[in-house]
Amino acid sequence: MLKAWKDSSRRSRSGERASSQGAQLRGNSIDEPTLVAVNKASSSGVVLEDVTAQGSSTMSLKRRRGSGNQGGNPDFNRLSKKGKGNNSASQLAQGKPACEGFRVPSSSAEQILEHAKIHNTIAIFSPSDDVADLSSKFLMWNIEHLIAPLRKVSIVVVDNEAHVDEMATKISIKSPLKVAVCHDPTDTAGWVDMSQNQIIVSSTNTLLDRLTRGIFTMSQLLALVIIDAQTVLRTGSALTNVLKRFYQSTSALARPRVLAFSSPVANSDAEKMERLLDAKVALPFAQKLRPTEVVIQYEPAHANSDTGLTQQVRELDVGELICRNLFRDAHYALNELGPCASDLVWRRATKEAETIPEYDHDPMVNAENDIRELIKNWVFSMPNANPSSRGFNVTPKFSKLIQVLKACRPYGNYFRGIIFVQRTSVANVMADLLRTINDDLGFLRPFALTGELPIIDIHNQLDVWQSFDTGKYNLLVLTKSLEDLDLPPSSLVVRYNAFESQLSYAYACARTCRPLGRLIHMVENGNDVHRRILSQFCEGAFSDRWIDIVINNGGVSIPPIPLTETRHPSRADDEDDLRAEPYIEDPSTGGRLYEQDAITALYRLTANLQKANSSGKPLLITKEDAGPQKTRKWTCTVVLPPGLPFEYVTGSVRLTPAHARRSAAYDTCVQLFEHGAFDHSLFPAPQRFEPTTGDSKALAADKVSGNRCYPRKRTQFWTNSIRLSGRRLFPFVVCVEGQNADYAPILILTRQPLPHIPPFRLFFSGMSETIRNFRGTPLLVDEQRLEVLRLFTLRICRAISNKPFSCPLEKMAYMFAPLKLPEQSNCQSVDFCHLLDYIPWDIVELAGKEWMVRFDLDELRSSPEGVHDMVIQDRLVEFTRRYYATHLRRDLTPLSKPEDSPRETEYANLVEYCKARRKGFEGLLDYTQPLIEVSKAAAAGNHLNPSFGPFTEPVKAAVKYVIPELSAKFTIPASTFRTALLLPSITRRIEDFLIVHDLNASLFDYSLHEDLLLAAISAPSAGFEVDYERLELFGDSFLKYLASAYVFVTNPAQHEGALHAARQRIISNKVLMQSADRIGLPPYVQSKPFSHKLWNPPNFSVDPLPSSNNTESAGSGNEGSVMVEISYANKSASHNEPELPGSSESADPQIRGGKKPQDENATHWLGDKTIADVAEAIIGAAYLSGGQDNALQAAKALQVPIPLTQQWHDFRRKALVPPSIVTRPLRQGTTDAVETIIGYRFRHPHLLAQALTHASIEGYDTTGYERLEFLGDAILDFMVVRHIFSHNKKLSPGAMTMLKGAMVSNSALAAVCVSCGLHKHLHFDSYPLATAFETYVRQLELKEQQEIKAATQEDRNPGQYWLDVEPPKALSDIVESIIGAIYVSDGFTSNGAEAFFNRVLKPFYDRHITLKTLSHHPTKILFELLQSHGCQKFELVKERCNSTQEARCDCVIHQITLASAVGGTVQAAGRAASMLALDALQGDPGFLSRTCDCRGRLQSHKARQVLVDQMVAVETAEENTISAPAQ
Repeated sequence: MLKAWKDSSRRSRSGERASSQGAQLRGNSIDEPTLVAVNKASSSGVVLEDVTAQGSSTMSLKRRRGSGNQGGNPDFNRLSKKGKGNNSASQLAQGKPACEGFRVPSSSAEQILEHAKIHNTIAIFSPSDDVADLSSKFLMWNIEHLIAPLRKVSIVVVDNEAHVDEMATKISIKSPLKVAVCHDPTDTAGWVDMSQNQIIVSSTNTLLDRLTRGIFTMSQLLALVIIDAQTVLRTGSALTNVLKRFYQSTSALARPRVLAFSSPVANSDAEKMERLLDAKVALPFAQKLRPTEVVIQYEPAHANSDTGLTQQVRELDVGELICRNLFRDAHYALNELGPCASDLVWRRATKEAETIPEYDHDPMVNAENDIRELIKNWVFSMPNANPSSRGFNVTPKFSKLIQVLKACRPYGNYFRGIIFVQRTSVANVMADLLRTINDDLGFLRPFALTGELPIIDIHNQLDVWQSFDTGKYNLLVLTKSLEDLDLPPSSLVVRYNAFESQLSYAYACARTCRPLGRLIHMVENGNDVHRRILSQFCEGAFSDRWIDIVINNGGVSIPPIPLTETRHPSRADDEDDLRAEPYIEDPSTGGRLYEQDAITALYRLTANLQKANSSGKPLLITKEDAGPQKTRKWTCTVVLPPGLPFEYVTGSVRLTPAHARRSAAYDTCVQLFEHGAFDHSLFPAPQRFEPTTGDSKALAADKVSGNRCYPRKRTQFWTNSIRLSGRRLFPFVVCVEGQNADYAPILILTRQPLPHIPPFRLFFSGMSETIRNFRGTPLLVDEQRLEVLRLFTLRICRAISNKPFSCPLEKMAYMFAPLKLPEQSNCQSVDFCHLLDYIPWDIVELAGKEWMVRFDLDELRSSPEGVHDMVIQDRLVEFTRRYYATHLRRDLTPLSKPEDSPRETEYANLVEYCKARRKGFEGLLDYTQPLIEVSKAAAAGNHLNPSFGPFTEPVKAAVKYVIPELSAKFTIPASTFRTALLLPSITRRIEDFLIVHDLNASLFDYSLHEDLLLAAISAPSAGFEVDYERLELFGDSFLKYLASAYVFVTNPAQHEGALHAARQRIISNKVLMQSADRIGLPPYVQSKPFSHKLWNPPNFSVDPLPSSNNTESAGSGNEGSVMVEISYANKSASHNEPELPGSSESADPQIRGGKKPQDENATHWLGDKTIADVAEAIIGAAYLSGGQDNALQAAKALQVPIPLTQQWHDFRRKALVPPSIVTRPLRQGTTDAVETIIGYRFRHPHLLAQALTHASIEGYDTTGYERLEFLGDAILDFMVVRHIFSHNKKLSPGAMTMLKGAMVSNSALAAVCVSCGLHKHLHFDSYPLATAFETYVRQLELKEQQEIKAATQEDRNPGQYWLDVEPPKALSDIVESIIGAIYVSDGFTSNGAEAFFNRVLKPFYDRHITLKTLSHHPTKILFELLQSHGCQKFELVKERCNSTQEARCDCVIHQITLASAVGGTVQAAGRAASMLALDALQGDPGFLSRTCDCRGRLQSHKARQVLVDQMVAVETAEENTISAPAQ
């Protein structure tokens, strides 16, 4: 809609704007534009034309000065001659240059037929159209969908008597229906004879005669087809009489359906036909569906305090215990309408006794009576909409609305208007106010339409429709929640609030999609939020097909075009008022979807699915059904696109079409949610009545370290999900990719569907495997199997944690089950509809009952599988060590002495070992039984940490063989048990993503990729695979770029120093921390490492261990002490008070002094810088997820103080730069030379002149390059970081920082400036500066030649040859100022700056600045890189080779030799080894993450720096001992 929207007035620049800085890149601003017209005739959408207001009451319109005739709106460029009102009123009312020139074009037959199935329809046809064919299809459809048994006859009316037989013949050929003609007025055939036919073709005169004589009535007809409907426009025509006398006098419920055909007519005539036929013109899709649109700008309202009446009521109702809702309504009315309306809320309350509740107990009764008496005696003022009056008591917004309505007086009796507001209370009070304003508004008859009654009651809906059609009410004030109501067409629609909803915009267009229709947008002057909302309706951002969809009430196919909808719905009432309404709740966020939200959610869902597969079918099919006692009822069927669990859903029978559509859409959403196919992003955001700052306030602070203690966020998914305890469970299959044989998939069954969880990696002894998951349709599990699954879940949790867990079924948030897949299959090939068939129920039942079974020795000997997939316990207790069975050694018996088993070295055989070491051993029953070879089963661990170490064998000899008779078989298979040991890490990662899902929904409207967001909130101390450090570096550079552009634009007259200070007030760590704390971000930060020992599933409690399990009654000595230690860290959990999710990491309490232990895991300590780093990392993640506009919105969500910008386009619109007339002109040829160097042509060449003007030039100090250099520095900084980030996917943050510092340093940029020749074009007037330039260039060229020679000899790339030469700062400033000039010249887009970077800077960086060329001493770079990662265990091991004169050097990190080199000297070998190590780290960026765990060790940064400095000093000293570098 809006390609441009000019500022309403020049912003005040007092004290800021220099006299020479008056030019805007966007052109001259308009002095006082308050009305912006939209040209619907534009082929590229709609184009705005600024117009000015002459006084507050006349509102005369005129085109913008200097605009000429190009792009003008003919509807507003010509004043109407009709009406006695002022020119502006007539113009807004008529809005056409020559109405007669507009013709409604023809529609396609298919579209007309679909339209006619829903509404009475007027089809515009041409002589070549096959009217008979379309009429036949329409009549056959009506007969097939017959709803009234007594109405079976349809009439086709032809104006010309001579054409009756011809039309009857054509219809007979086109359809199998029984057709008769009736063109003799003297025919005495009665209704009984006529009703024997299905279709009767008659002339209009004959029809009028039959109706007049009472042979039949309109209520007896099924359908009415009118050919040549344009004859209704002739005064006194027979068709006009038929419609006025018989059709309109019949009740709406009894009227026949109408399909009328008309030749092209004028706008006003089409509107008249619509009123007479109670029909809509079927507009073709090719025609622009948008009406003429007008943007009304109003001034912001002053901050109003409560009115005197409200203040006195509050004194009587302390704490708002009696009139809480009324205080809320009065506040809304005050902000939207003004003080007069706020008082009117209280007066309305006294008329509705139930509004102010009555209480039976004191003091409520007395207070309530006092409030009533106060309101009754209050002197209410009349509304005063004159802004210049002292008694002005309405908002400027409402005053503008009154002016718009006054301009509609020339419509006269034909005026019909609709105003959409957000709140019910505002709608009611607005209607009351408009009734009281008689001055020029006496023609208005407003009516407030609120509540759900119009939706659910057909009689109420028809009464409103008829009253609106007849003019009893000519202005409806509706809440946005009723915008999908079947409303009659209107002349004017006002969007009083700026609703951030493309679907709401489509509804508004649909209500005015008629000749002469006007759509009014009311926006606040200078409000960038409103501007951003309007930009969503522009051509390209919005498809007109959505207007066609809402016109047809979803009865056409949904386009594969997504809808931009806010997740914060504009509800008419607060959620407190909707508690009784049915809803479905997102268990992750608590967002609720009500019936009124369902259609929008369904449209969004299907539009996203249509991207992949367009079915071409209509989404909603509304059908009228016959009810008892001739009542009309409707049902709606939702036809879903492919890819969903079912094809269609038919809703319940409802009394109105609108309610039927809502009900069917809601039922569809419910069923999709129950099948796990409803995207969680479609849920509205939960309403928060208070900011979330309460949860994020620090609980304590450490004055020494500056850290603060915050509560930790815990996912509410498990708590919310157990509310629905039933037989329906949602499957979530997890499998270890590439390890199908050793790791069996496990099924996690949840009470509610989990949101999408991305694949993630777990780590095993230096290796990693990807954990993938698959969601399926819900499963119905009977009560018996539910209990079996509960017991199996308890068994598996007890086994992997060695804790006596227990949990009742109704409190179990999830359950586990093993899956046994067919051979040669994987999880992707599983039939999720029959997922229960893959569960080995015999194993599940056995494991639920017993933890172990004894061996049957005969079966063991004869079994062909031996001990395949078996877990062995060598003690007959539940909590003990376990082993994986590897082989059944039939060649060994208990009397054998295995040579490969060190444990039995000192004994003759295994029997002797048992006699000596096993207490109570009395011998075996079978001394010939085979032995089982085993390997130790590792305990559960933290597999989220890349430095997860391998299982270390104990000092004493490990168990190699066990005797079956003395052992038992664990009831869980080995492949399942291996995966089960990963479950603590898997469930922790699922909970991490649930927390991320909540954060993404609450603050960022799902605009961030959740894997990036998880990394952004993960501190390095958590020990995860990824943390925020890389993203923080990226986000920091973007935030600097954003803040620099912001202060550059908003401070057009400030010098560079002031801009630095202003930017620091935006991006400082203190500001970021405070902003993040206000929105409640600290609880979401993941700062603590996962402790598998403290893993506790939600609501699980630890029961006291039975005495039989506490000790090994038959054991003693070393063997008797094999019982593993059982932790009771969560012993305090109970069934009566379930643990909150997240207690899986509760710290092991230390009880000292009899004090109650505190759950340390419920809180965490964070430094201010950590919180600021997380905020920057989130901004970086937002950029990587959706570009700079997405990152800008994330910064605003984090409350970064940039209030004057809503979208990146605002920078271009608001930017002020010095004009060319005050800029120092360039020397001839300079522009062409510079443009050739940088590969870019300036749109505004005077900006290049400013970028090349040094402050030494007298008279041009205000147009020098300092401001552009300030902006260009930030842009270059961001481009460099983005370049490093994208080309080194896993490079450590320390290495990235070193590369960035080297690339953006003054010395590097000065070398770039000289190498490309830009230094030759700087304008300056300073002899010392010229001398410094000449000296620097000479020295730099010499250094470059020396470095190239040395690099050639050493077979390497040239390094940083410029480091030993001090450059003049002006040389680096040139590069940055040119980047800034390019950026501003391009309208604050980065295309030109990126072209300059790729042409000049990137090749220079790739050649001279890499990890291997950062310095002449690679050992220093290597040590600094390791230190930045926190590594402390590294060294260079040097030694002389005995056989040769060469020396060898090994780079050892954590006892792993990373690189080795041999050189002629020790120093040369060390240099070479360091370079190879840097190369290895660059090739394997994950090496340090997998190997080094020093970060968590307690060693200060100062100590680490001292260590590095000492090692570097040793290396440097050794190198200084040689006179020349090694050859």
